[in-house]
Amino acid sequence: MSCSEGHRIATYYQTQYDWGHNAAYVSPLPLIGRVTHLYLSAFHINEGKADGQSVTLNDNPPDQVPYYEQMWKDIQQVQDSGITVLGMLGGAAMGTFGRLASDWDKYYPDLSKVISDYGLEGIDIDAEESTDIGTVIRLITQLKADFGSEFIVTLAPVATALTEGGNLSGFNYRELESQVGANISWYNAQFYSGFGSFFPDDLYVQITEHADGIFPPEKVVASVLTAPELGGGFTAVNDVVQALHDLVAVYGDDFGGIAGWEYFASLPGGWTAPWEWAETMQNALNNQTASFAPENQEAARQRIMDRASERHADASKAGVDIASQRNAPPLGRSASTPLVISDIFVAHRGHIYGESILKWT
Repeated sequence: MSCSEGHRIATYYQTQYDWGHNAAYVSPLPLIGRVTHLYLSAFHINEGKADGQSVTLNDNPPDQVPYYEQMWKDIQQVQDSGITVLGMLGGAAMGTFGRLASDWDKYYPDLSKVISDYGLEGIDIDAEESTDIGTVIRLITQLKADFGSEFIVTLAPVATALTEGGNLSGFNYRELESQVGANISWYNAQFYSGFGSFFPDDLYVQITEHADGIFPPEKVVASVLTAPELGGGFTAVNDVVQALHDLVAVYGDDFGGIAGWEYFASLPGGWTAPWEWAETMQNALNNQTASFAPENQEAARQRIMDRASERHADASKAGVDIASQRNAPPLGRSASTPLVISDIFVAHRGHIYGESILKWT
C-alpha cells in the first residue's frame, strides 16, 4: 500500500490515550503506508516551569515516563517508514506565542531543544490567539536558520484568514506570505468551526485565486474534522471525497492535499479503526490522480460552483448570509468578547479539556 503520489495526506495526532474508552493507548503505527505527514500535537510553551522545562506536549513534559514512552517508540517506527513527523505548536491553549514574544531568550531554546531531542522534522504554527506578525516571522526565520532548508515550517490558519476574512491569529497571512513565504512550506487551512466549509468547496478555489494567487493550490492543504464530536462544522467523509475528486480535477498534481483533525476518533472507522479515514483519503486521491484529464477541469470547476450556489440559495431562504459569516468572527464574537467555559467534554484543537472547553460567548 503506497501513499498518494504528489498529494499530502496528513493527520493530527493529539490524543495518545482515549479516555472515553478505558484510557486505551492510541498507536500511530496503523498510519504507516496511509499518510505522508503526521502532526504530533500539541506542544505548548508554559510559564512557571523549571529552567529548560517550559515546553509540554499537551499537559505533560514530553519526556514523561511511562506516559509517552510507547508513543515515542512508535513515532520512531513511523519516521523510519518514511512518514514525516512534525510538531504542532500552539492551538487553543493560550500563551505560547505571547511568551515567545516577551522572553525569546528564555523560551525559544527550550523549543529548539525539544525539536532536536525528538527528531521532529518540522513545526506547524497554529496561532489561535492575537499574535504579533513580527514574532511569527522571527520564529519561522530562526527555525530555518537552526534546522536547515529541509526543515518544514507550516501554518494552520482558519480557512477564511487566507482570503482576509475571519481570522484568529491577529496578523495578515497575505503579508506574512509576502515577507517570508519562501520559508513556509504550506498552509493547513482549517475548514471548520465557522471559518468555511470544505463542501461545497468554492472557498478553496477562492483562496487560490485571492490576491493574484498569492496562495497557490500546492501551498494550501485542506484541514477538516474527522468526526463530528471533534468540533463544529464537520464535513461528512463522502463529501470530502467528492470535494477531493473535483479539486484534483481542477488542479491536478498542484492540489495541496488533505489533513484531518484528529486521528483517534476518525470516521468511518471511529475509535476502533481510526486509520480508515486516512485510507479513504488515500484511495480517493490515488483513484482521481490516475484518471486525471485536463479536459475535465472546467466540468469539475462548474460542479464546485454549482454546489456553492445551491448552498447560498438554501442559506438565503433560511435568512443566513454566508458571505458575512465568513468575514466575521465566529458566533458574533468581537475582539473584546471574552471566553467562557462550557461544561462539555471534547478534545479541542491544540488542548484537551477534561469536562470543559473554552467557548466563544
